[in-house]
Amino acid sequence: MKTLTGILGMGLSGSAALSFLEAKDEKIIIYDDKLEPNEKQKKYWKNYINWDWKKISRIIISPGIKLYGQNKHPAIKLAEENNVKLINEIELFFEQKPKSKIIGITGTNGKSTLVSLIAHILTENNIQNTLCGNFGYPVCLIDPTKDERVIIIELSSYQLLSIPNLKVDFGVITNISKDHLDFHRNFNSYLNAKLRLIDSLKENGTLIINHFDQFLRDKIFQRIEKPFNNFKIINTKGIRYKSSHIVGNHNFVLLEIAYLIAKKLGIKETSIKSSISNFKPLSHRMEIIYISKFFNIINDSKATNGSSASAALRSFKNIHWIAGGQAKEDGLGEAVNYLKEVEAIYLFGSSKKTFKKQLIKSSFSKKIFEYNDLKELIDSLFVKIKKSKSYPLTILFSPAAASFDQFKNFEERGESFKTIISQITPKIKNDTFSF
Repeated sequence: MKTLTGILGMGLSGSAALSFLEAKDEKIIIYDDKLEPNEKQKKYWKNYINWDWKKISRIIISPGIKLYGQNKHPAIKLAEENNVKLINEIELFFEQKPKSKIIGITGTNGKSTLVSLIAHILTENNIQNTLCGNFGYPVCLIDPTKDERVIIIELSSYQLLSIPNLKVDFGVITNISKDHLDFHRNFNSYLNAKLRLIDSLKENGTLIINHFDQFLRDKIFQRIEKPFNNFKIINTKGIRYKSSHIVGNHNFVLLEIAYLIAKKLGIKETSIKSSISNFKPLSHRMEIIYISKFFNIINDSKATNGSSASAALRSFKNIHWIAGGQAKEDGLGEAVNYLKEVEAIYLFGSSKKTFKKQLIKSSFSKKIFEYNDLKELIDSLFVKIKKSKSYPLTILFSPAAASFDQFKNFEERGESFKTIISQITPKIKNDTFSF
């Protein structure tokens, strides 16, 4: 008797799961609350209310489907009532017991930069690899029978909740801070989701710990049952590896983690360092878009929470900070603790009033400006810094908020920032201003 599998959500991961199950000739039923079915999907499409729940063995859930609380998706309630297993598309891959080396990366910030860096080092050293998961190729579409030397998986907290067969050779939790509390019941629930990665380490696997995130380090060791002879633990030491394209102390930790993994995979030290030196970070993540001896402009649109913004604030001096968007639950969060080097703050978006109140409460005594949109803000900022007598200065676009009040996503927000800046920089000549 064929297994009946439900797919809830037909975005990238749901569509990948459908392709996988079709190839296996499994019985499938699918639904999405927000999308209309395409021609391929129509023959499987049925509202979850009308699913034969007694015959469904499992449901593949897309990231973002609410699993907890008052906003729990009604289909999840039905699944629980009928003892239906909940998994995601990554689990389909691990059910096949792949023999490849697996690197699992999670954390609040820095995941995408780290997995991209690892993939870059491996590719430059002729080691076959695939970058997938929350960033990259759908995991379930990787053929486990092929000689895929290394698979690098970026894992969100959502995904870690529904991969029961996940097994990794290398595990990394980059850092931890409050985020995604709209999805998780509370911070402790979010933390425990991230810590699930530890439980997935293979025998003789390697766990790499960011020694400088003391809170996370303590929680990891509380989680590990001693003795932990079944896997190795490596702590970062703060050794700095050079890249002309990387800025920020938090990113130097990522360079060290990538180095440690590459070394364990047998790559020569000189080759690793060479690969690190020419690595260019992903767009919108501490991206240098203008640099001179007088001022620098940094696009850090990916900073969608206070923790991420605080990392940027700790990385520069004489900062003119641009922040705002759709505020997370704790607003600016820990970013208010790192304002020593901030000369002025420019706020925009739906959070500007909330952020201003937090800044005043934090005793920030320098200038705070408010604007309706990014274009108005940047035009005003350049007029103001023209009068500055304090150089070099840094224009830091690190919003500390989600983008959804004015933009589709952080990428669109970052591209908008870069476009506006590109219209202004031609007016800059020898770091003087012609407007």
